[in-house]
Amino acid sequence: MTIEVTYRHVLDASITHAWVLLGDFGSILQWVVGGSEATIRLTGSGPGMLRDLDLPSVGKVQHHLDVLDEAEHRIAYSLTAGRPLGMVEYSVSAQLFERPGGGCVLEWLGEFTPEADASVKQMADGLRSAYRDLSERLNELLAAQARP
Repeated sequence: MTIEVTYRHVLDASITHAWVLLGDFGSILQWVVGGSEATIRLTGSGPGMLRDLDLPSVGKVQHHLDVLDEAEHRIAYSLTAGRPLGMVEYSVSAQLFERPGGGCVLEWLGEFTPEADASVKQMADGLRSAYRDLSERLNELLAAQARP
């Protein structure tokens, strides 16, 4: 059974400025909760590259970069090692969209298969909460970078 979770967040930055961070597969430690205590190792470049993370919140995980589409401002990756929140399989797409009147919208679309005994609702809520936290911290980092 595959579960989908979506989350949308308005960012107070231009799509170009936001893409600089979102499109950088290695920038996540700058805007993930606990990033200052985490480690990252990148192997390869572009689609196909691997990101090994050791995060205080979920432990060791590895992500495979599936899509890096500059024209569409979209990045997608999948879990290749680890079981954060009890997910057996996990893939996510994060995409930026222009917003009339300024700023942009960050849309997350995650799909996961839960462990057999996991609470699907609890896992989906946890993932949605993680997307909210990532979005808020990304927005804070973008605002800090915009200040003179």
